[in-house]
Amino acid sequence: MPNLKNYRGRVPACGVFCGGCPTYIREKKPCPGAEINAQRCEKCKTFHLCCRERGITHCYQCNEFPCKKFKAFSKRWEKYGQNFIENQLFIKDSGCNAFLDYFNTKI
Repeated sequence: MPNLKNYRGRVPACGVFCGGCPTYIREKKPCPGAEINAQRCEKCKTFHLCCRERGITHCYQCNEFPCKKFKAFSKRWEKYGQNFIENQLFIKDSGCNAFLDYFNTKI
């Protein structure tokens, strides 16, 4: 698994572990994570706005999960050591706190 950094904030609709996001772990001008950078996540047309329109908080709750758009996004993130489909299923089965615990133990 690539570099990870501790993260205990909100898990966004897409199911990314922010502590493994290249924007979050970079040294220059890192993203503060979905908890603090909620404005960025809430403008995400790909996932957040789609979920909000459907009255759900995470993609796994959608009847169309995993949709074509989600599959393509997930495939692009595999190089960062995260499988978003697996992340969503983990969140569905165990909840966001267990999801964060799981990734934070890999640091």
